[in-house]
Amino acid sequence: MSWFQKLYNTYENCITEVGKIIPGKLPLLPIAHTTQYAQIEVVINSKGEFLGAKPVEKDEAETIIPCTENSASRTSKPVPHPLCDKLQYVAGDFSKYVEKGKSSFDDYISQLQNWVNSEYRNEKVAAILTYLKKRTLIFDLVKNGILYCDENNKLLKKWNGKKNETPQIFKVLNSSQSEAFVRFRVNIPGDSVPQVWLDRQVWDSFTNYYLSMEGNIDLCYVKGEKVRCSDKHSSKIRYAGDKAKLISANDTDGFTFRGRFSDKEQVVSVSYEVTQKAHNALRWLIDKQGYRNGDQVVVAWGTKNEKIPPAFNDTEDILMDSIQETTGSAYTEEEFARRLNKAIAGYGCDLDTKAEVVIMCLDSATTGRLAITYYRELSGSEFLERVKNWHSSCVWRHTYKIVADGVDEKGKDKYKHITFTGAPAPIDIAFAAYGDKVSKSSDSSGNKLKKATVERLLPCIIDGARVPYDIVNSAVNRASNPVPMEKWEWEKTLSIACALIRKFQFDKNKEVWTMSLDENQMDRSYLFGRLLAIAHQIEEWALNIAGEKRETNAERYMHQFRLHPYKTWGIIVDKLRPYQSRLGNQARKYNELMTKVTSLIPFKEFTSIEPLDNSYLLGYACQRQVFIDEKNENIAKKEKNKLEHQMEN
Repeated sequence: MSWFQKLYNTYENCITEVGKIIPGKLPLLPIAHTTQYAQIEVVINSKGEFLGAKPVEKDEAETIIPCTENSASRTSKPVPHPLCDKLQYVAGDFSKYVEKGKSSFDDYISQLQNWVNSEYRNEKVAAILTYLKKRTLIFDLVKNGILYCDENNKLLKKWNGKKNETPQIFKVLNSSQSEAFVRFRVNIPGDSVPQVWLDRQVWDSFTNYYLSMEGNIDLCYVKGEKVRCSDKHSSKIRYAGDKAKLISANDTDGFTFRGRFSDKEQVVSVSYEVTQKAHNALRWLIDKQGYRNGDQVVVAWGTKNEKIPPAFNDTEDILMDSIQETTGSAYTEEEFARRLNKAIAGYGCDLDTKAEVVIMCLDSATTGRLAITYYRELSGSEFLERVKNWHSSCVWRHTYKIVADGVDEKGKDKYKHITFTGAPAPIDIAFAAYGDKVSKSSDSSGNKLKKATVERLLPCIIDGARVPYDIVNSAVNRASNPVPMEKWEWEKTLSIACALIRKFQFDKNKEVWTMSLDENQMDRSYLFGRLLAIAHQIEEWALNIAGEKRETNAERYMHQFRLHPYKTWGIIVDKLRPYQSRLGNQARKYNELMTKVTSLIPFKEFTSIEPLDNSYLLGYACQRQVFIDEKNENIAKKEKNKLEHQMEN
């Protein structure tokens, strides 16, 4: 129950955050409260008189409502929420307007009456009770043009009129009008918060009322006290429609607990207060800083709400998120190390030696059960050190990241590619290793593979475990076969594969491979990779001059070159001669470089039938980057000279 204890402590430490509304974010909920999407907002006064109503826009629909243990876990059985609910519960005239409509109004109004009659009475709640007891809610909504009836005075199930005349209620509802969820606004002179779903006094009123009710007294495993316990625990943990639960034991005839225990109380006993606080804290943390991968969620947090780095994103996100760092790419290893150290130090100011950081991964195999697939507790300094180690060892220069770049003339968001140096995000590693198998979200097997890959990478980031070789090898295989991929996809796969190779070699052999070209590196595979990059550069240059666009022979034979370097190199050289002849003296520099690199490989190693190691990709990428940088420098020089010439004239 350690995770339960940490979540409970987090809620207690963040008690000042309860109910704070941030647009687009789920608030930290009070005890005995949940959220629902409302479609109708009814306005009354303190005397319980109807003043008006309106359909609620979808971006404003999320509503904090009181709930009981039973209503929070209701399925098909009608169990009313205490205050805001569907028309079936809150409308006393529901049966008049819905054909074969089964009303639960009596149960709802009885429950609400008990709250109002208690010592925790709230005037706004009393006004709502007064109004609803008139049993005229649907009548008032129809009269004011919020709901619509057919010729039989029954609520329309769908709009059959002209599309351009569709009433607002049908735009905010995905089902029949009878399914509309209602919330209330009570206008009282001098009151600054008429919305009952935002009123702290209403929250506190119901929380205190509900906690005062009698319940099953038992030992709480978290608090270590005999208090009111609950065997019904929250759902909606990952998102609003999530039905999966972390704790549930409703299968008394199956094997949920039978065989080990005679009844569910012997498995675990948690107080109602603790389960509410723990689940509300988890729900809030996931929405605020969770890393989502479909239904899989990874969340890391400080138990005192400290600011921590987004450990499961790429390095650029850490640098951009740090309060001490500005955006911008680091092109050298020294500059990158300086920026990363500075960013981590910024987080360290908030995470003192006593800080506790928890990392949790959640996933579900079915719609009803949620599992913790990974869990760790670390000190703040230990967490930062492990994050730093990952982001400083699994490193390469990447060009695939897309960031917002303002808006265009039509007001639409613009985006641009940026270059950054650092570690890729786990989800990007999964893409590099498996490509389309994980990129198609509609493919269930692809989703499973993506989740499994991300889950396997978590220990590499948090525990310092070695990157699984099959993931590295899969990324290398895909990077060695560029022809089936689009250029952006191959560039992304190549840079991520290089980062993984660099990380794997360091973890296994403590070898440090540089991201820039190392002309003193005598590794056979590295040198062969350089040769392949030179051949690619010569042919690509010749094709560009001729205005042709196609793959080079170096790209076509890349996979074979990795398996049979000596034999395949002979084929590539033969096919390269026409392009060398076409370029003539212009290719002299590259021809000389090719000869120089070839001479660095001993004859026995050059003619060996052994396949190349993964390090050939590092040599290829580094040599290729030199050519790219030279090209960019030449373009910049030409632009500069052109500008100077224009200024002189």
